[in-house]
Amino acid sequence: MKRSLMVLALLGTTALTPDPVYASPQAVAFVAGSLGVAGGTALATTYAATYASGALFAASAFGGFVVRTAVGIGLSFLANKLFAPDMPPPSARMVNFAQPKAYAEYAYGRTRKGGILGFTGFSDSKRYYVPILAAHEIEGFVEHWLDERVVTLNSETDTSLTNIDTSPIGGYGRIDTLDGASGQTANAGLVSAFTEITSAHDFAGLAGAVIWAKRPPQSSFSNIYPTGRQWAYAPVIDGANDIYDPRTDSTGYSNNAALVLAHWIVNRLGRDVDWDEVATEADVADTTVTNAESETQPLWTINGTISDEQEFEDQRAQMAAACDAFIYERADGKAGFKLGRWIEPTVSLSADDFFALELTEGQWGADAVDEVAVTYMEPENAWRETPSGVWVENDVAKAVRDEPQLYMINNHNQAARIAKRIAKTKRAKYQLKATIGMMGYELLGQRFFRLVHEEMGIDEYFEVGELVREGVSQFSVTANSVNASDFDFDAATEEPTRPTYSSVTSNDDIPDVSGLTATAVDGGSVAFSWTAADDSLVQQVRYRLTTETDWQVTTAPEGETQVVVTGLLDGGEYEYQARNRTGSYRVGNWAPDTSPIPSVTVIANSTAPAILDAFSATVDGSDVDLAFTAPNDPNYSATRIYRADDSTDFNDAVLIRTEYGAPNTADTWTDTAPGSGGWSYWAEPINTSGVAGTKSGPQSVTI
Repeated sequence: MKRSLMVLALLGTTALTPDPVYASPQAVAFVAGSLGVAGGTALATTYAATYASGALFAASAFGGFVVRTAVGIGLSFLANKLFAPDMPPPSARMVNFAQPKAYAEYAYGRTRKGGILGFTGFSDSKRYYVPILAAHEIEGFVEHWLDERVVTLNSETDTSLTNIDTSPIGGYGRIDTLDGASGQTANAGLVSAFTEITSAHDFAGLAGAVIWAKRPPQSSFSNIYPTGRQWAYAPVIDGANDIYDPRTDSTGYSNNAALVLAHWIVNRLGRDVDWDEVATEADVADTTVTNAESETQPLWTINGTISDEQEFEDQRAQMAAACDAFIYERADGKAGFKLGRWIEPTVSLSADDFFALELTEGQWGADAVDEVAVTYMEPENAWRETPSGVWVENDVAKAVRDEPQLYMINNHNQAARIAKRIAKTKRAKYQLKATIGMMGYELLGQRFFRLVHEEMGIDEYFEVGELVREGVSQFSVTANSVNASDFDFDAATEEPTRPTYSSVTSNDDIPDVSGLTATAVDGGSVAFSWTAADDSLVQQVRYRLTTETDWQVTTAPEGETQVVVTGLLDGGEYEYQARNRTGSYRVGNWAPDTSPIPSVTVIANSTAPAILDAFSATVDGSDVDLAFTAPNDPNYSATRIYRADDSTDFNDAVLIRTEYGAPNTADTWTDTAPGSGGWSYWAEPINTSGVAGTKSGPQSVTI
């Protein structure tokens, strides 16, 4: 006990640091908890919560979430893991392979990938195989890719028959998807084709597909199977749909970078997070920015695949660097993070705060980085790794270029913003390496700090690269000087030009889709049609609600001039455009490129109801009683009532009531005290989609 009291007495002085802030009883209790001093002292009892926080911090900081004794890691540290990551590039995942030992893979956001074979066998002239895409339930399938061809599926339910419409594959194969949802059952086709397969083989909790490929005539074999074997299935999927959002207290699909990071920390690493903090960062991630194409998109998303085969540090580097996240150990033992943005520093350090300080001017000389081009996953390049446009930090004739590999980014704008940030850290004005004392506790969770060194004449902001707890009263820190403008990004002037994906012809040679029209179809569908184009082109249509920013894209089968999109919102107004794409995945412009973009309103039921069976208006004192009888028509849903002031011209009428009811039913409604004078009323039956039938009226009254 005497030894413990002596330690607390020492910690209660300013002997360990020039900063007297840690002489407070709360600080002493926190550090005592970190040190492991017995909890029976007066301070530990009085400040039990603070003491416990110190103990939690000590338990987590050694061998904890960040790495070893590091308690804070930023982009300059993470960037070192991006040049030879221990993870395959996206193109290496576009295959189906068999191996005796398979690692679990997890898909976040929207990505394209193949997977290991969970089963393969031959029966009745068909090769059956089951690629496993993810070791969890997924949101769904966006595009089906067989080898390097996008195919569409029809609604055929007989598992012995093809459901692939795309020529020339149609008729020779079938894809039945598995989303890994609860209640997933064994595929009927597999069960019937193989006596060894039973209802127990349901691939529960796994996402993938059951596929069969049929033997074709020898004359068409190379057209149907250009690789000489069954197709590699590598679809575009929307991944994990158990992402928790503390802002809505709901779970579902999301590629919000903060929510994905939190899911990874909690569900993959088994660590805790502060959900209030996560909610704040999720709002940051959802902030909209404008890209070089003048389209808006979220500030930070995470889209890609991680595997249990990868080292933890590689997973962390890929996910955190994709959204410029600063990650750290919290004092309460939880994992924390802050997404990329400028945060005004609240901590200042001076010369007196350092045990040792090495401050050098930033990276210069022959090895200094001049340019950065991030390799990311580009949907327009068949979802493969693609170098971004080059961010030029130092324009010289013989430039030194860094090409960090960030496979959890799937859009050029985000890759360009990260390229700028990495370039700024590589050529920072100052680089700092230092050892500090108890002020290290002030830096916990702080991404930025201010350094004022009067002797050196330095007053600069710094960004923490790595904060390491060397002991209870000593920390080492590396940091780079930073400016708030390093986090600004004007896509119109700063986003580099995208690289082209073909050296033969430019995308401008691809003609625009012409004659594009959209027609609402009963059942909440829209049929998009266009003028037939050259046989070498296929068409893509994108659409979105006018109230949304993200587009949904569908690809038409080769040679088709129409595609029907189902499951749309009844009454929703959808903008739409289309473009041509070649077999080598060069794309044209989205057209028509007009303002406003053309739109179509979805109508689930276009059949108008019959006219009302009866309609009357009667004065009752200062009120008007309206009576009507709905038609005996199943399309009837409601009646709209219009009123005109001293006029029998419907153009002067305004809608005053929508009265819902059932077919073949008498109904009434009272227009309370419309005022003295002459009034005219009309009644108009409508269906559930708001399509109107023939009006009744006018019925005129005088009050």
